[in-house]
Amino acid sequence: MKSILQTRIIFWKHQIFSLLFWLLLPIIAVISITFLSESIQEDSNIPVGLVIEEDTPMAENLKENINQAAMIHVDILDEDKALAQLEKHELDSVFIIRDGYQQQIKKGSRNQLITSYSSDLSFAYTPVSEMIASFVQEETGRSKAAYTVLNLAKTHYENHSWTWEEIVAKSKQIQMDQELLQTTFTYANSQSEETTNSILIWNTWGLWALFSILSTFFLFDWIIKEKRSSLRPRFAFIRYSFKTYCLQNLIIYTLLFLITDLIAILAFNIILGEGIHPTDVWNVFSFRLMMNSLVFLIAIRVTNLIFYYSLSFILTLIMTISSGVILPVERITNHFPLLEVIHPLQIFMDANVHHIWLYVTITLIVIWFLRKEKSNAYGK
Repeated sequence: MKSILQTRIIFWKHQIFSLLFWLLLPIIAVISITFLSESIQEDSNIPVGLVIEEDTPMAENLKENINQAAMIHVDILDEDKALAQLEKHELDSVFIIRDGYQQQIKKGSRNQLITSYSSDLSFAYTPVSEMIASFVQEETGRSKAAYTVLNLAKTHYENHSWTWEEIVAKSKQIQMDQELLQTTFTYANSQSEETTNSILIWNTWGLWALFSILSTFFLFDWIIKEKRSSLRPRFAFIRYSFKTYCLQNLIIYTLLFLITDLIAILAFNIILGEGIHPTDVWNVFSFRLMMNSLVFLIAIRVTNLIFYYSLSFILTLIMTISSGVILPVERITNHFPLLEVIHPLQIFMDANVHHIWLYVTITLIVIWFLRKEKSNAYGK
């Protein structure tokens, strides 16, 4: 084992840049894609102009609600400047909170409270206007409910001391406490829940797994090269058989990959905020053992290097399409539920610590190692 390790280190020194590239590709690719997608999401916010003609608590509250909406960038402008920017297509749409907005809300009126403008190129006017209308509807509904409570109090409680403002404030507090209009998302492989407006496009570890598959294929091309007819005769003069040599190199490469995977876990935790849990660490390590074993078995059966590289891209593409990491596969899994049980990436993303393919591949490697070769010319 020591001599094989020394030989492998000498080999790595001559291909250090290629080795580091394929080892670090999954980490660098995932971090780059994550930051790029977040940057695109921030830059793709819809520019909306907002004109406020009155300085009242309700108008300010509506402005804050619009500001907090996802994928919208609000510019507070005067009416002339807002309409000028709309004509230049610098704004997608313009909304004007007219003077008397709060007074009309208190009366329970919801007509002609806000004036809106759009252009021929306004692609998001309809969803934005409907969102703002829902905010106004919420305020008018709360105001009507307050007046209903006051009328009931007058009828049944002569000595009541409630005011419209107190009832509205209480309804807002109940809404906040009960989270009636909030949605809580739980992300894959996370142990905590958080309420957020951000949109998660990629599954971090799913992306890492896809790039790891490709990098594993390319780093295991040594098996194809070692099987060349010009190199095989040397095993007749060393104390290792070809199978022993391959198996010990598999162990060395696996240890190297596990160290890199540990770096990935720490990097994703520090840079991307991914949690670190013992079950997640074992899930990553078991996936690595499975993937190395599977690629090893494939490489053992392939003799042509070009065919091996082509096969690696094809299998990675199939994994990408069928895994659900990039494209949704709910329709496929609904018709073929067995796919979720046997798909290697599905098992990994479900954080199943008992990876069925790990046991299968290790069993096949043991069978391959114990089976007698057809020819003993180069074996021990």
